Amino acid sequence: MRSAYLLVLPGVHMLDLAGPLQVLSTVSELGIGQLSVRCIGPHANVQAFQGVALGRIEALPARVNGQDLVVVIGSKLQTSLMASQPWRDAAAWLRRMFTGSKTPDTTIAAVCTGAFLLGDAGLLDGRLCTTHHAFVRRLRARLPHASVVDNRVFVCDDNVWTSAGVASGIDMALRLVAEIFGDEAAIRVAHENVVPFRRFSDDPRLDPQYQSRSHGNQLIHAVQDAISRNLEASVSDPRFAQGFAISVRHLSRMFLEETGLTPKQYQLALRMARARKLLTASSLSVEAISSKSGFSSVQAFRSCWDKIETMPPSQYRKANSTRRT
Repeated sequence: MRSAYLLVLPGVHMLDLAGPLQVLSTVSELGIGQLSVRCIGPHANVQAFQGVALGRIEALPARVNGQDLVVVIGSKLQTSLMASQPWRDAAAWLRRMFTGSKTPDTTIAAVCTGAFLLGDAGLLDGRLCTTHHAFVRRLRARLPHASVVDNRVFVCDDNVWTSAGVASGIDMALRLVAEIFGDEAAIRVAHENVVPFRRFSDDPRLDPQYQSRSHGNQLIHAVQDAISRNLEASVSDPRFAQGFAISVRHLSRMFLEETGLTPKQYQLALRMARARKLLTASSLSVEAISSKSGFSSVQAFRSCWDKIETMPPSQYRKANSTRRT
């Protein structure tokens, strides 16, 4: 059982809290994995900036396990809050829990102005980070040893994540689900909450499952989900299109209009992403990888690989392996 702790302070913004809370709670709701989601803080009762009273907030835990997740939720950034005892207590708890070599595997995140609390705890020194666009300059001034970037929905530096705030907390929470439980899990959670991958779909570092998702066409999102679930599917087979009550020609046209890719191009991108991941994270043979990545044969895999990559698979594996030896 993993735990996700959402650290809540007075003046919390409701969407900063509700977005990640909803996304993370959906993991257990859908049976994806065991994730206990708990709101914690120095006070058992706080009032949100929007006037809603929040109660039954658990005390700051005495210990956090290495595989857990801690998310600092943003509050209305006022001088009185940053000078308050709850702020000092929360910063001291974060510093005690996560500075030095303590729980190095714990993922720590901040939504919006929660980055200021991470900074006061000393957890952003020497790291890339971001916050709400209205507070970027203020965060830079307060944290001269951090690299504060703007125009980003969220930023990840090793095990520390920060987001721009408000709705971007949803995006970051979905990526955290993907990191912990896998891409398919994040897609299921997004679909359950009617959240397409929109606001960060052009980030070149994203997996193909997340790219080309900036449209709002639910039919094409469903097609993309189906391709992702079954990389072996023949997307040019009329039976594939019939599963969505549409013709192959109409599906291809709509898919291209919404994503800029044909269904086959999208599928090949997902197959290649799966192959790269298996090459770097496993000792499987090229034959096994080609099969698990949805290619009809090892020859088909090598043909596609040679058109995209400059290194042969064996050299790519050696240069990018993530396996521990």
